[in-house]
Order: sequence, then C-alpha cells, then structure tokens
Amino acid sequence: MHWLILPRMRFRQPRIVKNKMTTQIERNLQSEILYRLNRYPVVAIPVPNGIWLPAHNEAERAVVARLMARMKSDGMLTPGAPDLVIAGEKRCVMVELKRPASRDLFGRKPKGRLSPEQKAFQQRCVDCGVEYIVASSWDDVQCMLHELY
Repeated sequence: MHWLILPRMRFRQPRIVKNKMTTQIERNLQSEILYRLNRYPVVAIPVPNGIWLPAHNEAERAVVARLMARMKSDGMLTPGAPDLVIAGEKRCVMVELKRPASRDLFGRKPKGRLSPEQKAFQQRCVDCGVEYIVASSWDDVQCMLHELY
C-alpha cells in the first residue's frame, strides 16, 4: 500500500478590510452633500485626506509605504482633518461626516465616532474659533447653512 504524501499547503488568511462599508456610506453621504450644496451660495471643498494605492507584492508595498511616508512628512496628509470645508460670505465650517446609527437584518450598528486624531483636530478648531460640526445626514449640514451667507 502506497501513501500519497502531499506537501504542506499554505493558505493565505483572507484579508479583512476594516470599515469598508462605513467608508462607502460616508463617501455616498459626501457626494450627496456636495451635490446639494451646488444650490447654495457657498464654496464646498472636499478634503482628500487619504489615498488607496494597490500593491500586489512586497516591492509595490514598499513603494506605497515610501510614498505615504513622503506625503505625511510633506504635510499632504493631515491626521484628523475633516471631510469637508464649507465657506460662506460670513464664515467657514469644518464638517466631519460619520455614518448614522442603523439597523438591519444582522442587528444594530451604532453611529460613527470620532477617532482620537479627529477629536484633537476638532479641539484645535474650537481653540482657533473655527466652527466644527459632525454630520450624519444632509439635514445636519442644511440646518447651519443659513448662518454662512
């Protein structure tokens, strides 16, 4: 009787992408808010504070890591920066977008929370006299628009 000896096979652990759905919800919210703000006499600036670069092997990962480190050292990526800056004739508001609390078939999902970097940036804005709001819907942004112009 012959036994078939198979080599040990290595299986890669599946990659778990954290907050993929949260990111998509916030991205859709940002698109909706920017679309609706076109009707108002304000300037809305989305803050691109992150970048996704695909890396398929170690060499590409090293290049991406160097690029990200360079962008951070040059001040292009600011930890905790808000998602939107809305400026009107009277003043400016920093807007951080967070997903609202929700419920689906799998249970409840709490609303999004600020990271420690975002809390520090919020405090810096408050110390400088710049308004900072956390919005989870268009209504949160719309209720403060009349104060900007």
